[in-house]
Amino acid sequence: MGAIENRGPQLQGVAYALLAIAFVSLLLRCYCRILIVKNFGGDDWMMVLAMISFILFVSCALVGVHYGTGRHFTDLKPEDASTAMMYWWFCYVWYCITMIFSKASIGYFLLKIVIDRTQRIIIYAALSITVLWGAIFFLVTVLQCKPVSFFWTRLLPGTPQPGTCLDIMIIEAITYVYSAFSIISDFTFAILPMFLVWKLQMERRMKIVLVPILSMGCIASVAVAVRFGYIKKFSDPDFLYSTVDIAIWSTTEQGLGIAAGSLATLRPLFRKAAAHISTRSGQSGQQDSSHLSNDIVTIGKISRQKKSRNSMDLETNIVQNDIELESVQEYEQDSKQRNSKGANRKSKSIWSSQERNNESEEKLYISKPQEY
Repeated sequence: MGAIENRGPQLQGVAYALLAIAFVSLLLRCYCRILIVKNFGGDDWMMVLAMISFILFVSCALVGVHYGTGRHFTDLKPEDASTAMMYWWFCYVWYCITMIFSKASIGYFLLKIVIDRTQRIIIYAALSITVLWGAIFFLVTVLQCKPVSFFWTRLLPGTPQPGTCLDIMIIEAITYVYSAFSIISDFTFAILPMFLVWKLQMERRMKIVLVPILSMGCIASVAVAVRFGYIKKFSDPDFLYSTVDIAIWSTTEQGLGIAAGSLATLRPLFRKAAAHISTRSGQSGQQDSSHLSNDIVTIGKISRQKKSRNSMDLETNIVQNDIELESVQEYEQDSKQRNSKGANRKSKSIWSSQERNNESEEKLYISKPQEY
């Protein structure tokens, strides 16, 4: 008798790896937002909920592997096959919840740094479509059998209860549509920051650094694209064995979505680490870490009303919680003398809070750099 073919360990390895990556990324995000930025917002809570759901997904997937996910029906006892199918059903539930919250977190994060009305409308539209189709996919897959438990009890000998399930072709079709919208929304969230950053008047090097950081949320769409080729496996009679690839890439999608969405918020942590390394390497003679931290300007809220500005001011257009992008309104045109050792510039920041039209506004004015 030959060895029993089992692809369960493949799913286990992927699940453990992606869970670790997502968990570490989220921990770094929480550290950055709570201790460095000191602003733990709604997008952070959504990602925490996504992580909790992902943990439950991985737990169900691992228990499913124990009972038979990854093996042929012919190699399993009916009771074990039924239990494995039950945990597969629970994976449907946690997968949908994880993806809804993780995508909502990324969309909400972008809304906090985007000011342009058209871009905000696009983000709202992409976010709404993603959440709507996520909810539809959730309802269709979770309620595909009536009663719900018939999804797994139908495998038991002498089925204890009658029931019906949707045609599997409907499940495949809805999965194709959901995956397509998921990819579209991911790339929408990735492309908008590119236009956002590229229009700013800043060094090209800084733009090159910021664009991939803000666009990391689209990484998960790679897993979705790969999964397209396996969706037809849903109709394979040997379900637990044939759908392992779907399970693997769905796990990858969730883990990468959480990790990428979290890494996109870590720029303040990277800058703090860079300042620390610079100090330790002896390059802090001219600029220590506390001086560097003063260059990181975080604004809690930016009014979107058009206001007159002094020609000497630098207006921060897009700075929210953990992304610091400065748009130069106007620089003074006359040339400045520099000594042979270089000039050290210092800026004084003046916060002014004002109440206008029942709207709370905060504006940062940066005075003219002084040279010494």
